[in-house]
Amino acid sequence: MNLYILSIIAFVTFLILFLLLLLAFTKSNEKISSWSLLTVFLFIASILSWWSDDMTLRWVFLEATSLVSALLISLSRTEKSIEVAWQFLLLNSFGLGLAFMGLIILSYGIHSSVTMNTFEIMKLIPSHQNLLVEAGLWLTVFGYSSKLGLFPNHFWVTNTYSESPSQISAMLSSLVSTSVCIALRPILQMDALYTDKHFSSSFGLLILGLMTIVYSLWVAYESLDIRKVFSQIALMHSGMLAVVLYLNLPDNVFYYILGGNILTKALLFTSLGIFRIDSGTRNIQDIKNSNSISKIASYLLFITFGVSFIVPFSPIFVTDLIILKSAVSLGKFWVILVLILPIIFFLVLLYKFFPILGFPYRPIKEGYEKAMQRRIIFCILLLLLLVSYGFYGLFNFL
Repeated sequence: MNLYILSIIAFVTFLILFLLLLLAFTKSNEKISSWSLLTVFLFIASILSWWSDDMTLRWVFLEATSLVSALLISLSRTEKSIEVAWQFLLLNSFGLGLAFMGLIILSYGIHSSVTMNTFEIMKLIPSHQNLLVEAGLWLTVFGYSSKLGLFPNHFWVTNTYSESPSQISAMLSSLVSTSVCIALRPILQMDALYTDKHFSSSFGLLILGLMTIVYSLWVAYESLDIRKVFSQIALMHSGMLAVVLYLNLPDNVFYYILGGNILTKALLFTSLGIFRIDSGTRNIQDIKNSNSISKIASYLLFITFGVSFIVPFSPIFVTDLIILKSAVSLGKFWVILVLILPIIFFLVLLYKFFPILGFPYRPIKEGYEKAMQRRIIFCILLLLLLVSYGFYGLFNFL
């Protein structure tokens, strides 16, 4: 598993979501063909950030994803979505501003070189153990953690994924989080090379990730809004990515986990779109009171829950086993406690949605048959890709 394969997985996933946007958009009356070019820009900027070895150029591409994403979030054309788009842009720009300041300070601390090439700076870290380098690493990690959606700058995640069209939420949650993880990885590797530090920025990122997981679990338990619950699932996975970054796994394993992140989040919001349209409401209690949901929508919902947490042939399950295996080999047995949190999250979801399985059969909601059929086809295609990817991980990494 390498960056080439990850890029292919991202392209295939993006193509499915792109077609889903063109062929089955129902959120507003906007002409999607005129907006679709922005999603292409989002994908290109994300991929370019993955392949850039220059840390400032990578930062530029990440900032570009923020600008494009803010426009896409407002695609619903509601007052709330426009407000959320501004919130997204401000919080992400704040985080990226701190990250850029950190990169400048880091470069100044490596005063013997003016390069911002990742590998060149990494070579110089052991011989430049000073406070500027440490401060630069800290600011960069904290700034990028904001764009990843970690505590305490996590509020944009719930609002963004709750108000954006499901196709846009799928693209943002899969592509942007992957881009940030790839940008953070060399910074954390530099932190590992910095031996004379007061406090590890890697450990700081781990703490922020754990706080994010606990927060997402609590909000999912309290919320009755379907879209907010799904947003917390995506937020929980981002918190787990912080744990993966902290463990500093080998490249092939790291890229495999990111590929699973892309496919899982794409499936998550695709199935959300189906369930949301068919239910006709965002409130879980309203669905229970109406005693009405199509079987295909409910089945896809619970299958998505399973592959997002505990089903053995899913990439997320493989990721948990990889994390457990690596943590035990490193003597970090406390990670076992961290892996219990997603299981609790899954039980919370069952508690909220399990009564839906007992509803009597009814066909797909009238008026949306054509769009729903297309969404279901693409959702099943994503599910097949995800399951195949999970089997690949089982046989190659475990």
